[in-house]
Amino acid sequence: MTCREAGPLLHARLDNELDMAGAAGIDLHLSECRACAAQYAALENLHEEIIAADLAYAPGPALERKLASRFIKSKKPRFTFFMATAAAAACAVVALVAISGRTDALDTEILDNHLRSLQPMHQVDVPSSDRHTVKPWFQGKLNFSPPVPDLSKDNFILIGGRLEVVNRQPAAAIVYRRRQHIVSLYVSPSQGPDSKTGLHEMDGYRVVHWRKNNESYWAVSDVDANDLRAFAELIRNRY
Repeated sequence: MTCREAGPLLHARLDNELDMAGAAGIDLHLSECRACAAQYAALENLHEEIIAADLAYAPGPALERKLASRFIKSKKPRFTFFMATAAAAACAVVALVAISGRTDALDTEILDNHLRSLQPMHQVDVPSSDRHTVKPWFQGKLNFSPPVPDLSKDNFILIGGRLEVVNRQPAAAIVYRRRQHIVSLYVSPSQGPDSKTGLHEMDGYRVVHWRKNNESYWAVSDVDANDLRAFAELIRNRY
């Protein structure tokens, strides 16, 4: 791959929009080309600065009233009980679809991150089977402290950790080995009520998601579904 070919793909790589083969090709080029690697690093820094700037915009009351006055008709239709019930039901359906869509999209993002990590030199940033080495490594790199449990007695062997981005937010990935399988545990801050574990299967892989203590967890691997559920429950019951 040449620099001319890689240039237009850098933004797509940063936004996790490439398939596994495309991402592997870009990563190989970045490992060999200092100029493109420097350009990609600059894009990563800019991405982090934009996230830190918190540029979300909320319209003020005056603008809301102005827009409302333009679109509300002078003669309002009669709003019956049945219309109210139908509207409430429609809103509930829309909300459920939106939540499901966000969950499916995040599961897909998690799986893509896991598959990229299986490429050479991408699995961990800090290789170690010692939780007292891996856990302190995240300090200063994240604004929260991810759990790094020792599950060797349960045949999940810690092999290290790395930084990740989930839903455009910094996240931790803690990596384990189960026989010949790699299990990635993703952790990121998430406001909301605690939830039970739910399993989603995609293309031969499985993703288990749950929320606890204002943190979201995803466990992803191609291990047997029962093994992945057992792994998730070990984490959930400890933290």
